[in-house]
Amino acid sequence: MPSAAPTSAPTVDVVVPVKDDPRLEACVRALLAQDHPAGKLRILVADNGSRHPRTDLAGLDPRIEFLSEPRPGSYAARNAAVARASGDVLAFTDSDTLPDPSWVSAAVRALDAGARVVAGRVRVYPRDARRPHPVEAFEVVNAFRQDRTVPRGFAVTANLVVPREVFDAVGPFDDGLLSGGDAQWCARAVAAGYPLTYVPDAVVRHPARESYAEAWKKLCRVQEGRQRRVRDGEQPPGALTAKAFAPPVGALARAVRAPELSGARSRAAYVVGAFYMRYGRAAAALKHR
Repeated sequence: MPSAAPTSAPTVDVVVPVKDDPRLEACVRALLAQDHPAGKLRILVADNGSRHPRTDLAGLDPRIEFLSEPRPGSYAARNAAVARASGDVLAFTDSDTLPDPSWVSAAVRALDAGARVVAGRVRVYPRDARRPHPVEAFEVVNAFRQDRTVPRGFAVTANLVVPREVFDAVGPFDDGLLSGGDAQWCARAVAAGYPLTYVPDAVVRHPARESYAEAWKKLCRVQEGRQRRVRDGEQPPGALTAKAFAPPVGALARAVRAPELSGARSRAAYVVGAFYMRYGRAAAALKHR
């Protein structure tokens, strides 16, 4: 249950962009169950053109505020919510996540200890751990691995918490990007002297993609965002090397070692998923060059 609001606790605005996502209500209810003081927490749901906006969710609790951003793209929606925010801290997540009850409080503790930008753990889960789709098995092991990406200066907005003063110093997300805006913002934050800190106790759960079609859509979106950054001179063009087309021979060993997988079926699914993702990524790069 949310605790009382001590005067020392910072005010936190949670930003949730959404478009036609039936999982939004579960996310909002998980946010209402945060153990951060209730009087110091607000939830800003930024609808980005849903056919049937869930404005009714604002009736669940007075801490929920619903706003609309017609410009397409989740980064435009996040910026609109930030413009409405008034809290000391901005906590970003996605409409398909289920934040643990201690997500906000764990991130705030890290900020109090000196962190400037907090990237928490994103725990990816499949529909059925015993019978995962190959894409699910691959994502359970590899997707949103903030423990690996934070040392390289990158975190995802599914789990990113930052003081408002730091966000304002870095500036808003590039709302012209449909993908990769979190990478671009994090690069600017690091360049401005605000390093990322990985906080494994600040956890949100995120469903794995469930099909090859969903994975392909994501791969294409990432490549489109990358090419936009190349055109804008924000990163070098790079080149497709032979490695991009080489079979992922280490997939079997990783499947055997991965603690996230259990049973022969899920490990075999991982190997299939690794092959699909390797060649799907190469195909998307060729398509969007």
